[in-house]
Amino acid sequence: MARTYTLRQRAATQAQTRHRILEAALRLYETHGPADTTILAIAERAGVQRLTLYRHFEDERTLLDAVWALWSSAHPFPSVERLASTVDPRQRARIALEGVYAWYEGAATFLLRATADRERMPVLAELLAPYDAWLAELRRRLVEGWGAHGRPREWVAALAGHALHPESWRSLVREGGLSAADAARLLSRAIADVAAEPYA
Repeated sequence: MARTYTLRQRAATQAQTRHRILEAALRLYETHGPADTTILAIAERAGVQRLTLYRHFEDERTLLDAVWALWSSAHPFPSVERLASTVDPRQRARIALEGVYAWYEGAATFLLRATADRERMPVLAELLAPYDAWLAELRRRLVEGWGAHGRPREWVAALAGHALHPESWRSLVREGGLSAADAARLLSRAIADVAAEPYA
């Protein structure tokens, strides 16, 4: 019985250590970006030795994957169907952007750092692939239904992609002081104006 208790206690301690390392890594990634965060800095913030960190995560990629899993479980992507099922394209754009911006309120800190570092740290491109695919599908949905063709359709697609990017959320909401709803209304109106009068 004593041995079983000791094994359980050890397992619980290891799980706590693992979680502390993941939390430390995520906080440093959000502050400095993955490319500028060292294993030593993560170990020091977590209060463990580097050897202990490597016992839990054999290399940087394993740690990144685990951090992504932790972050994803806390910030699941909003349903594309829920965000973009409205028939009217302007209303659909407003609803989708408002939902995405509300999600960015909790999710953008890590995403902004990770997307900025992807050229310096190519492994991030693979890690961010699910996010990129989610954004691409939302953009595709937002381009539908405007009746725009050729160059005007390209402009609508470019503006929709820009509107969906976390940098647009940061510029309008975090730095510009707009609410998510007002920022979504502003950009959905801009998309509608381009679709209606692309050469005005």
